[in-house]
Amino acid sequence: MLSKALALVSTVLLLMSLGFSVLGATPLLILKHKLPMDSRVVRQVFHYCYRLVAVVAIAASIGHALEGRALLSLCTGGIALMAVAVHHWMLTRMDVLRTTMHDGDFHAIRQFRALHVAGLAVNLALLAAAIWAIRQITL
Repeated sequence: MLSKALALVSTVLLLMSLGFSVLGATPLLILKHKLPMDSRVVRQVFHYCYRLVAVVAIAASIGHALEGRALLSLCTGGIALMAVAVHHWMLTRMDVLRTTMHDGDFHAIRQFRALHVAGLAVNLALLAAAIWAIRQITL
């Protein structure tokens, strides 16, 4: 019973955190990214979203593995691995761009904005993968 609750609660939290990461970071595209505070806010939103997704996806993977749902466990485990990998990849690039973009480097601002959009696309892909995996459940 405890493993069933872990699987259900963590899966719902995974969907909520992925949904928030897509819907919460999208309005930040309005920012011009010229101010240091703007880029710091965007970086921190992605930092916490990817960390939250990774932790909740690991919990979901463990819960589904205990329930004997191998496909769903593999999918949520893959989401966790992808979140950790993208977290490292994206934040190192954001940090490099943040050092140069506030000196008036418009090319760095465009790259930072493109990285922001790429992060949103990855989050949307992770959300789609989670929804697909959940649809594979047979009650």
